[in-house]
Amino acid sequence: GSSSKKINSSSSGRNLPERRNQVSPLQNTARDTANMATATIATLSWVPCSRTRLRSSERNPPPPATTGDFAKVRLVHTCSLSNGSRGYIGVMPTSVLRAINSTRRGHRKPTEMCSILACYDPNGALADERETLMRDLSARMRSRGPDGSGYHGNEKFGLAHERLAIMDPEGGKQPIVYEDAKYSVCANGEIYNFRQLQEKYQLSAAKTGSDSEVLLQLYRCKGPEFVKELNGIFGFVCVGDDGDKILAARDHCGIKPLYMGYGKNGSIWFASELKAICDQCETIEEFPAGYYWTPFSGFVKYYNPDWDDDNFVGYKDTSAIRQVLTKAVKDQMMSDVPIGLLLSGGLDSAVISTIIKPMLEQTKQKFITFTVGQEGSPDITTARMMSEHLGTDHHEYLFTSDEACEIIPDVIYHLETYEPELIRSAIPNYFLARLASQHVKVVLTGEGSDELFAGYLYFRDAPDAASVHKELRRIFHHLHSVNCQRADRMTMAHGLEARVPFLDPNVIDAVMQVDPELKRIEGENKPEKHALRMLFNGEIPDPVLWRTKAMQCEGVGLTWVEDLQAFCEARVTDEEFSRAKSDYLINPPQSKEELYYRKIFESHFKGMDKFVHVWAGGCRAGGAAWKNEAYTRFGLKDISQLAKGIEGVRGVD
Repeated sequence: GSSSKKINSSSSGRNLPERRNQVSPLQNTARDTANMATATIATLSWVPCSRTRLRSSERNPPPPATTGDFAKVRLVHTCSLSNGSRGYIGVMPTSVLRAINSTRRGHRKPTEMCSILACYDPNGALADERETLMRDLSARMRSRGPDGSGYHGNEKFGLAHERLAIMDPEGGKQPIVYEDAKYSVCANGEIYNFRQLQEKYQLSAAKTGSDSEVLLQLYRCKGPEFVKELNGIFGFVCVGDDGDKILAARDHCGIKPLYMGYGKNGSIWFASELKAICDQCETIEEFPAGYYWTPFSGFVKYYNPDWDDDNFVGYKDTSAIRQVLTKAVKDQMMSDVPIGLLLSGGLDSAVISTIIKPMLEQTKQKFITFTVGQEGSPDITTARMMSEHLGTDHHEYLFTSDEACEIIPDVIYHLETYEPELIRSAIPNYFLARLASQHVKVVLTGEGSDELFAGYLYFRDAPDAASVHKELRRIFHHLHSVNCQRADRMTMAHGLEARVPFLDPNVIDAVMQVDPELKRIEGENKPEKHALRMLFNGEIPDPVLWRTKAMQCEGVGLTWVEDLQAFCEARVTDEEFSRAKSDYLINPPQSKEELYYRKIFESHFKGMDKFVHVWAGGCRAGGAAWKNEAYTRFGLKDISQLAKGIEGVRGVD
């Protein structure tokens, strides 16, 4: 079975780990069935199917919604909400139900996160019903777990918000409204330089301690161009003149999600997740990263770095990288609640942890780290090593292959994709986020380093430095629908916010201006990310510093993906697979594993195929300009190399 461990590391050694028995999936199912209830809900056309032990071959869809103001539908995981708004009409995941029940029993209050929903309705087509409708639609994202819900609007617009309280937990409720000036904002994410901007423009005293309030202040005095000066992770909507003006924007590389849809009688919708508006709009599109939008300008690209050109030639060395990265880490440690670190045992999280340690020592804060994997995996082994080296309060979650298979439906529902490489990497992220959310609200991660330093193993085959830079540009512009989507959705599914110092715009600029020749892989003497490794040589234990790059699904265990693929294949018949190309005209599944994921996705998001990013050739490496010798659509060809230099790794022949 699986287990959760706490390892208290110090310079004097490690205490023996404590094991805690976990509730089995079968016990969860029995409890879930017992919790079935009848609920009165708002009538909506979209009702997701149950995700409890979903079997594609024997699924009973929920009854369709009826006409009229309300309908009674038999649901699983339905609960009444203390704030008086109607609850989510679908099925809450087991982890959320467990947190809610713990609160009822007087246990620790569950941590939460935020989402936004906005409707720009200049013709007033939805004026009479908008607040009720928007509260219901926003509640579809309540599995993200709000600290509070809010709504503000008039006949021309509506803003709804589900909140994770990180900055000014008591005073920063959203939407933030300036009644006298007729301005309002709802935002998802964090603005790291909000204090600097308030000082730079000598803005009037803020009414809250929330970083999001600076968006409202700047929009009033500078108009939409202020977005260029933001350093943060965000998707937000600002409204001015009581709905006569509106601005929507997304951060520079899509770390936070945002969708935009066109609905009834000219209404325009914005939402953090696809599930909130997928049945409200005639057309929907992903809001592009690095853009803002107004009704008058349309989309405007505000993020235009010099390096974002195939003809750009980097010429700098790496001497400035550490200083820029350290500042980004310091900026992202901004919080009024405790912060942890997702410690994979790989280079990137080891680098972040090395930078964080003196900062926490200076402020006398506890250093809390989290790792997920299977016993004997490379990640678990090296993370323990790194934790002992740093003296962290370390927590582990050891999962089994059976558990991984069990949560596939939940992962796909939250991730909103059917892309196989992304789903495989999201499964351990789901367990990791669930573990971390029991202790903190915010975590830092090492995401994004590989897209800057050419960290993936297929870069071994790059023919020259110019090809390296072109490929880095290609995969960087997919971050919003791959790494960032996984990091956001899996953490947000458990009331946790993930921050990514490597994707600070200043760090991106500094690394992308480095001579790409320094990023080339040249055998064992100059492995992947050699330039980054050398900056921390002597500070990180050698088995971690020089560890071979492993993607998320590889480092947590060397054989579990085979078990996962066998599980999926057993649930798709030969007849079903033979029809795959005719049944799915967009991105037809190429394997039974892919078809299994696709069927689950279609049960929730039918007709939303175009939002799913699928790598050419079935994997990230498949779209490179050179022939790839490292990966296939099924994963890394040679997994044994991931154990090189690490003692005690299991699963190596």
